[in-house]
Amino acid sequence: MIKFGLLLFVATVVSGDIIRPSFSSNSQSSFNQGFNSQPSRQGRQGNSLVSGAVDFSGCQNDPETGLCCVEKQETIQSIQKDPILECTHKNVEKCHYTYVTQFTPSQEEVCEENFEKICQVTFKQQATDETIKKCYRPLEKVCNGQGPEECRTVYESSCTTKYIEKQPGKFVGDTKCEKLPIEICGAGCVTEEGPEECHDKTITSLVDVPEELVPKLKPEHECTTFPQEVCNLKFSQPQKVDKPLRTKWCLDPTPAAPGETYDENNALGAPLG
Repeated sequence: MIKFGLLLFVATVVSGDIIRPSFSSNSQSSFNQGFNSQPSRQGRQGNSLVSGAVDFSGCQNDPETGLCCVEKQETIQSIQKDPILECTHKNVEKCHYTYVTQFTPSQEEVCEENFEKICQVTFKQQATDETIKKCYRPLEKVCNGQGPEECRTVYESSCTTKYIEKQPGKFVGDTKCEKLPIEICGAGCVTEEGPEECHDKTITSLVDVPEELVPKLKPEHECTTFPQEVCNLKFSQPQKVDKPLRTKWCLDPTPAAPGETYDENNALGAPLG
């Protein structure tokens, strides 16, 4: 009996269960069988926290929800891309015609007489057609159907070329490019640049043309050079950065509803230790 009581005390300390032995002739053998089957359940019945579990021992009452909550500060990895504004400066020459009055001076004997010229130039708007060349590289979507359904924004290059006559019979192309955003959705999709497509486009612009006045006006060609800025917004290569994440965990004391409990006796396999 002393040996049996000592074994009972050791089994109670190890497993954490309450054991009620029967004092029959085979009580010691049945106890040994129960003791040998207990180590497989020590992982779930101990008081230590499972790795990754939330410790609610220091929780505080949340006035918003009325539950006992704890807050955790964690660090997660996120993808970061820095915006880069790339600008190109160049000098552009614009020319126009100015009008100089042509007149014949006359002189009389009476030198006390003076002549004063007062002129005013009136302009009117006139529509002119201009042909430009528009090219772009379309982005083609290629999907393999693997992965989650997601949407992202890509940028498609579009360029326009306008030909300016610098000298009679000599034209110079002025090209400007821009990035057009396109949203692509699908599972496991990537984008590939297709072949370049170009076509001519005719645009109509308004220019100021002076009305014919008297006396006669003679046109003179004048050119002005001014700086032009072309900017393009792009992003740096994506990189992984650590960002803080604040989470709140709350304990709901509501008892389990009927049908939500689980009895180990109904398990198909042995408990995992």
